[in-house]
Amino acid sequence: MSAKQLCDALAAAGFDGDGPLDPDSLEWAFLQGDDSRRMLAWISARLRPGNVISAADLELYEQLEMEGKLLEGDDLDFAFDSISAFSDNGENQEYTFLSEESLEDIRDSKLALRAEVSDLEKQLASLEWKLDLLTAQATTITQGKKSRSSAKTRANGQLTGLDEKFAKRNLEMNAVLGKLAATTQELSYYHSEADIGVYLSYCDFLSYVRSNLGCTKELNRWFSKKFEKGPLQLVVKDNKSSGDFVNSHHFVVQLNQINSIFAKSKMRYIEAQVEYAKEEAILSTLRTQLASQQSYVRQDSHSLRRKSSELAEELKDLSLDVQKCLSETVTGLCADLAQLAGANILEGGHNVKLLRQECYISHQKKFINYLVNQLAAHRFLKISCQLEKRAKISNAYLMLKAIELELHSYLSAVDVRLVLITDFIHYKFGILFSLLSMSPPVLLKKCTA
Repeated sequence: MSAKQLCDALAAAGFDGDGPLDPDSLEWAFLQGDDSRRMLAWISARLRPGNVISAADLELYEQLEMEGKLLEGDDLDFAFDSISAFSDNGENQEYTFLSEESLEDIRDSKLALRAEVSDLEKQLASLEWKLDLLTAQATTITQGKKSRSSAKTRANGQLTGLDEKFAKRNLEMNAVLGKLAATTQELSYYHSEADIGVYLSYCDFLSYVRSNLGCTKELNRWFSKKFEKGPLQLVVKDNKSSGDFVNSHHFVVQLNQINSIFAKSKMRYIEAQVEYAKEEAILSTLRTQLASQQSYVRQDSHSLRRKSSELAEELKDLSLDVQKCLSETVTGLCADLAQLAGANILEGGHNVKLLRQECYISHQKKFINYLVNQLAAHRFLKISCQLEKRAKISNAYLMLKAIELELHSYLSAVDVRLVLITDFIHYKFGILFSLLSMSPPVLLKKCTA
């Protein structure tokens, strides 16, 4: 082995120093012998990074030695013996041989484990498939929830729209009522004859009233001006007994102008009287229409009250009939069962059956009462919902028709429930007769007696 090969082996083993190794410095005489060559070749063949102690391992060794934790002597032998792989006793060796001999068992167990793994993989695939199904169902449920929530929001929007429409109609109705109240007040003021003048009853003629007021203001201003200046000021002056003859023609002209203005104002007054007559005719027609509408409203309200009272009486009679039927049937069944129990027809297990039947009948009675109440509440809720949804109901007659149809459906449902109760009673009597048929002949004779 040459020195160069030794340097390469040491470098591969992780030898680190101040610098690279020089092969010429290792050309010693003892390295040229056969034994030394074989020894160095064996060392070089076994020099690997895994079986060479590194600097970190040396530091750890020195630290353990300083702390007194290094195992030496008997302690090291005991530690080696405690490890089964390094133990030299016969038991561990025998266990090793036995483990080597049981390779076939290990292979069999390995195959079994592989089969189990394949089964588990199949189960995992089936579970994943089920998980996908559940995920799809969950998505459908969430979509249904979203659709229901959207429908709910849509219904809420429609309800808010209806509320807004109702509010607008209420405002319009309030405005109409305000106009009617103002018209009534003006009419009462006019008929009281507190003042003489023309009174209009609608806001559409406010422009005429404004023009009339403007004309009156202009006339007052003109008259005040003429009393201060012109021929009319002679009336208010006491020191002048007669007017000036020179200016008499001018005064006559002014008087003619005044007469023409008064004629125009008189014509306007006549036109205003004609307009007032027209408005009074319109107001009389409106009064007749209002009276007819009020009579219709009174008739509708009276008919509604009458129908509501009749429906309340019918519902009361129906509830009394249902309660009477239930009380009669249940009391009759209880009396029959009590007579049968008093006659000692049902013995042993039949007494227990009888008690169960009584308990069942009482529960059925409670359940039937609950169903009747729920059905009534549902029907009335349905009536209210339909009345809210039907925007085409324009008068009280259609409203009464809708209520009558809903009550007829409710009466039919009550009749069906009574038929079911009678069928249930007949079924219970059939059970009792079958129990009687299974009893001894002596008890049958007593029962018939």
